[in-house]
Amino acid sequence: MTSVLTAAPSTGTAAVAHLRDTLFIPELRSRKKTSVLEELAAALASAGITRHPDAVVEALRRREALGSTGIGKGIAVPHGRSTLVAERALLVARSRKGIEFEASDGLPVHLCFLIVAPPLERDPIYLKLVAEIVRGVRLSKTRQRLLDAPDFGSLRDSLIEAIQS
Repeated sequence: MTSVLTAAPSTGTAAVAHLRDTLFIPELRSRKKTSVLEELAAALASAGITRHPDAVVEALRRREALGSTGIGKGIAVPHGRSTLVAERALLVARSRKGIEFEASDGLPVHLCFLIVAPPLERDPIYLKLVAEIVRGVRLSKTRQRLLDAPDFGSLRDSLIEAIQS
């Protein structure tokens, strides 16, 4: 497994350092929250972020029990910490059909940004990632560009531009 990232890149955004093509799902197969969390954790395992996807799913379910991370406008930002996660990671996944995610506005989720990290006492980058994602997807034109992006590189560029603006 790879090492823990300890600082944001010089561009001032935490997301830039964490966006990787190996952590991108262009189209989720699942349509319900529980199976989506399982699909996301399996992708983390495939990328070497965890060897225990079931434990990651359990941590995410515990977080969801506190309140849905479906923040509305077609966005979900599930997040959690686990001792079974090798490093901080950001996984981006899309669903053109939509996911039943119990979002705050009751609408289906089309963009999912999973953030996981080891349970460090002080990790300001974890919270910065959540804040950058929420800020970056606030505009409907950005959300549409992310959904329409033909590949990871286009999605990455659109997200970085939105975060930095």
